[in-house]
Amino acid sequence: MENKDILELVFIRHAETQYDLIEDRDNCDGNLTPRGEEQCRELGQKLKDVEIDAYLTSSLIRAFKTAAGVANAKPEKPLLEICPELIECGCTEGYYGCSEEYLRRIYPNAKMCDTNFYGSAQYDFDCSTKEANDIRAQKVMEYIKSRFTFGQRVAIFAHHGILEHLIATALGVTPHVFRFSLANISQTTVLYTRDGHCILRDVNK
Repeated sequence: MENKDILELVFIRHAETQYDLIEDRDNCDGNLTPRGEEQCRELGQKLKDVEIDAYLTSSLIRAFKTAAGVANAKPEKPLLEICPELIECGCTEGYYGCSEEYLRRIYPNAKMCDTNFYGSAQYDFDCSTKEANDIRAQKVMEYIKSRFTFGQRVAIFAHHGILEHLIATALGVTPHVFRFSLANISQTTVLYTRDGHCILRDVNK
């Protein structure tokens, strides 16, 4: 990034999905439609010349494939970091998305995020209630703000429900006080500045 006084977070919702295309996954883990696959390629072309320092993606296949669509358009084929904490609200209890091995068959340069945001050996977070998702969003944002710094751009690929929590938490407002209607493959950008400001720059770009 040219502006070294800004930390830029780009929240991206996954492409169009069909929920009866689950194959061997849980029924909350739908696959992209043919139109969704096309949207991923379009998004990749749109962002191919945008410098992105890190790619964090949900472990649900629809978000991962969307992230892979952007990564595939990059000549250097960047690393996708898989974060189960970014899965959609209301997923089946105990289901934390696809494994690293499963997702690497789609895009090889991927790995589970080095840090479990909850600090436990196993994933055991809840995503069934507003309160649980508020906590999850707080954990994600604490991790992002502790790891990344000014002059970096981070792309976060996730889902409508959890993005409503994440964007509000990033802005420092209570989730669902402001409601976001996020279109497929939309980008919503939040900027942090060195002088302490937080700016909502784009919604559904």
